[in-house]
Amino acid sequence: MKAALVLLLSGDSRDEQLLNEALTQTSVRVITISAAMRALTEVGSQQPALVLIGSGIPRSDAQWLLTRMMADSALRGIPVVLMFYESKRSWVLEMIKLGLRAYIQLPRDQEDLRRRLAQHLPQGTLDVANQARRSAPRGSVGERLRQRLAKRQIDNATAKASSSADPDFTKPITLLEQQYSDESGLMVRTSSREISLFQKIDEYLLRYGGNNSHVVGIFMGLLVDGKIRVTFKDKSERLSLVELSDKKSSESAIRFIDAYLNQVATLDMPDTRTQKIIL
Repeated sequence: MKAALVLLLSGDSRDEQLLNEALTQTSVRVITISAAMRALTEVGSQQPALVLIGSGIPRSDAQWLLTRMMADSALRGIPVVLMFYESKRSWVLEMIKLGLRAYIQLPRDQEDLRRRLAQHLPQGTLDVANQARRSAPRGSVGERLRQRLAKRQIDNATAKASSSADPDFTKPITLLEQQYSDESGLMVRTSSREISLFQKIDEYLLRYGGNNSHVVGIFMGLLVDGKIRVTFKDKSERLSLVELSDKKSSESAIRFIDAYLNQVATLDMPDTRTQKIIL
């Protein structure tokens, strides 16, 4: 069997040390990367059997990597597991909704961690002896139940995402755009118009660029909730869907926005932003 590859996204040396100790005397190869963007590139080129997100990684970076992987049909099948040391991680459930396969709270003893990793690696990659399995400490009933529920939820979401067709950008999605300005402490509506969703996205891309996380968040919120309000320094905008039937689930909105941004990126849209430096 071909040696399995595990990609570890971590900024904490303890993760790498613990993982290497658990995988000692196996054919599993571990690559450790501390930057989410580089990790995504390596995932695409190396196609690892498992991606582990460890400690020291900002929440936004971890969610960005997971979102990108779930939006790519070629990477969606690679299991992603979160490892962490804290007793509570408030965004674990958010990660599960985005596509996280499971989570492992550390520290775990070497054999227990090895057994948990074996659940997500190709069958036969790790020869975990039956005796070792019986002697390995089991997690609490509540933890095992949460793991099973999380796995079922992710499997259902993955199956649903795999069966869905690519987003249709030819179907018009109309927005109502209302702009307000602050006049003597009062918010006064200055304009109101209907505009295409894609025209509005392009407008924001030209102004702020496709790498701005706020741009993604604005249109994610709009597609999921049906309306959103954006406040600028000199004005505010209220955007709402004209047809509520255009609302999408969180997973569909992620795929929709990501696919559109990828399509726009291939068009070589000029970058009109100007860097502002204050000394």
